[in-house]
Amino acid sequence: MMPSAPTLESLIAQVRSSLADGPALDRLTLAVGLANRLGELGENLIGYYVDEARRDGVSWAEIGTRLGVSRQAVQKRFIPSDAGMRKRGQDGFWDRASDDLKKAVTLAREAARARRKTYLGTEHLLLGLAGQPDQPAAQALARCGADTATIRGAVDGRVGAPHGEPLPDETPFTRPALRALQHALREALLMNQATVGGEHLALGLLTVGEGVAHDVLTNLGVDYERLREAMKEVTPGPAAPAQGEPAPVRPEDDQT
Repeated sequence: MMPSAPTLESLIAQVRSSLADGPALDRLTLAVGLANRLGELGENLIGYYVDEARRDGVSWAEIGTRLGVSRQAVQKRFIPSDAGMRKRGQDGFWDRASDDLKKAVTLAREAARARRKTYLGTEHLLLGLAGQPDQPAAQALARCGADTATIRGAVDGRVGAPHGEPLPDETPFTRPALRALQHALREALLMNQATVGGEHLALGLLTVGEGVAHDVLTNLGVDYERLREAMKEVTPGPAAPAQGEPAPVRPEDDQT
């Protein structure tokens, strides 16, 4: 049975109720924004179940067949890349990243270089979050028993502590790290928030299901539900839509 979805009539009514008066062009602008959001939600809905299928051992070729495209096409669509962070008709990932998330990535690059790594992995992203103890992500992790010192000790035990002269070169993201950023966006959408913050990345490091950060957090006893509850305790609720802005649309409740 096909789940219910917003109807055209309900979407038109939503835009009209948000801006009943005023120029028609203003309602058109609202409609475009709403349509873009629906498209983004749809893409992430499919991506969520692509991830689930992959975890169940379904090959990229099988997923491509089900979606009516080639293996290469489905991989290009759902395996994240730096270039793929910006999609037509949507803001780029970094345009919607919060200041604390951008700072976490900066600290992550420094952590990777200090450990003389030629890549930026999930463990470095975790160190970047832990390096901001005054931010919600680190505060929530600490409530789950993973404070800054504990995280640093656990990561250093896995990949080594800083040593020697830091490498000067730019460090590219590993695929698990890119997937964690992709999952951070998905977490923001699940919470109905337009900005992607460090708290969403912390959850993404768990939901990605791979990488050193996932292993470290799991070994420290941090799980998704516990961390999400801690996030609610340290993060204020999302702001209400601005006047004239349509309310967010909610859904009704490596190669093989």
